[in-house]
Amino acid sequence: MHYWIIVLLTVLSVPVHATTIATERVMAWEGKPLPVTLAVGKETLITFDSDVRVGVPSGLYQHARVDALRGTVYITANSAFESQRLHVERLRDGLRMLIDVRAQAGITSQTQIDVVTKDEKKVLDVAKATKKAQEQHVQQLTMPIPALLVRYAYQNIYSPHHAIEPLPGVTRIAMQLDKNIQSQAFPLWPVTATPVAAWAMADYTVTAITLAHLNNDTLTLDPRQVTADAYAVSFAFPDLGPVMTDSAINTAFIVTQGPLANVLPPRFNGEVTP
Repeated sequence: MHYWIIVLLTVLSVPVHATTIATERVMAWEGKPLPVTLAVGKETLITFDSDVRVGVPSGLYQHARVDALRGTVYITANSAFESQRLHVERLRDGLRMLIDVRAQAGITSQTQIDVVTKDEKKVLDVAKATKKAQEQHVQQLTMPIPALLVRYAYQNIYSPHHAIEPLPGVTRIAMQLDKNIQSQAFPLWPVTATPVAAWAMADYTVTAITLAHLNNDTLTLDPRQVTADAYAVSFAFPDLGPVMTDSAINTAFIVTQGPLANVLPPRFNGEVTP
């Protein structure tokens, strides 16, 4: 039998010595001047989807070097300055855009900014969402099937419907189990064990089972005490609280090769003593 160990990763904070300015990587022109903050001494590229012509206020040359090549404007600030306005004209259709640039010392900021129209931004957002979905699917395929099944079952039990991630190839199956399988799967525990649902993928099946504690103490759940011939056993929470409390209810997820009903020991007809 295989058992899973859950490892909690702690993120350690590290000191940050420079202020980060949250200029967006992609900015959409919607008729309002676009604010861009430059880091002194760092070159910033402002790119457009086609060739542009740039009008630069004369006062800006005292503080920054500005060059334009095809569809990119290159700006390097040599000192801090307050907002200065660039007038940008897209040559293919005459569309005019306004960029308000300013510079600060001792900051970090975006070194490349893409300026798009509102409609182009929508296309990019759709493409980004599609790419993210594809990456999530690839990540799923790299996980072992038992892990995928448990995650899917957990989401079906505890997550709202819209938050359940699709899992290609999974099917819900009939369980063919008794209403209470405590004596077969959890004979050492004073609980009721009610099968809820089962899902299959490839040769594996995960069965979700509601555990309800019958005693007034706290019961630590040890997967080694589960008597089903399981590939893996996990629980939504590590223990069961006293009867009649919210923590007295838990969910077990048993992964088996084939249906759970095929690998349970014979039913014991005795009763559990609370």
